[in-house]
Amino acid sequence: MSTSLGVGISENPDPFAAGKQAAGAVCEQAQGNYFNLLIVFASVKFDQQALIRGIKSVCHNAPIIGCSSAGEISTAGSTKDSVAIMGINSSSATFSTGLGCGLSQDARAAGQRCAREAAKARPGKRHAFIILPDGLSGNGAEIIRGTQEVLGTSFPIVGGSAGDDYLFQKTYQYYGDKVLSDSVVGILLGGDISVGIGIRHGWHAIGKAHEVTQAHGNVIERIDGEQALKLYQDYFGREAENLKDSPWAKIGTIYPLGMSIPDEEEYLIRYAYKATDTGFLVCAAEVPQGSLVRLMIADKDGVLNAAREAALKAKEALKGRSILAVIIFDSIARKRVLGRIAQEEIEVIKKTLGRPYPMVGFYTYGEQAPLRAERYAGKSYFHNEAVVVMAIGEAQ
Repeated sequence: MSTSLGVGISENPDPFAAGKQAAGAVCEQAQGNYFNLLIVFASVKFDQQALIRGIKSVCHNAPIIGCSSAGEISTAGSTKDSVAIMGINSSSATFSTGLGCGLSQDARAAGQRCAREAAKARPGKRHAFIILPDGLSGNGAEIIRGTQEVLGTSFPIVGGSAGDDYLFQKTYQYYGDKVLSDSVVGILLGGDISVGIGIRHGWHAIGKAHEVTQAHGNVIERIDGEQALKLYQDYFGREAENLKDSPWAKIGTIYPLGMSIPDEEEYLIRYAYKATDTGFLVCAAEVPQGSLVRLMIADKDGVLNAAREAALKAKEALKGRSILAVIIFDSIARKRVLGRIAQEEIEVIKKTLGRPYPMVGFYTYGEQAPLRAERYAGKSYFHNEAVVVMAIGEAQ
């Protein structure tokens, strides 16, 4: 049994040429042009269909799964306005893919369709399901619930929500030669491999817990019976008004809400990215009524330490088995906090894993992973502001 991998990136402004160049680098590293799977993450600056045509001009028959991003990650580090590709050719691993459309109409049903289509292939022993949903459409938590209804509540679901270079207008998902929106694509990993997953965010709670007394979906209307925005006003005074004046204001990034989950080791982060004129908080993911939330804070050291811990968790879960490939789903909010030293986060991950293994990933509009990463088991959730490190290793 053998596995060959290649990673390629290109910043060529011509979309066809960029796809062709990155795919060519993948083939050169892997010493061949046949792959069981191509994973593609790319900037929306490219004509998306032309980009895919460029990739397929080199890797004619390889299945393509991927999405647009808010920045790309590869073995070389963090880039933007680029395309990053990983090609995998393996006689031991199996990859079956799925597609679910219509997230805005019924996110749960779309998740079900995606998982059901991938599961039809019966890839032998199943290890994890990678999902890449539209980051601007549908309820991310409902997508996960739909996949869990097909694959099981404790089955590891891992991934990242597609981005669009921080424009917040339209994201894209890649499925074969198709470029879609309002969809979720997935990869069911199976076969004689092992998988290690680590997730951390690095934010810690300040102040006391508060009850969400009125909420609908991702909109928090009242906290402790009072206007939701008052929580930020109590801590930050007039600065809290930035959430009304400037959607995606930095105050919501640095000081998100942390939602406690019974029997879990981490808070779920919920990014309050704007406030309405009525003082409601609009979050990047759902916050159920009755939840207990706390204000969270992080600094650059905390963010980097979280990346180290996530990589260590993924490595430990492999129990000494050799790493074949690494896939990273990293919140764009983390890159915003780190600013000019964003590259250091990727270097921390590589150093923790031990050496620069073949790596691909992207900056996301939301992440999916189990909170408890021990033996990569446990219920999966939709996250904000987290980094997910997934290591694919050799079998026992």
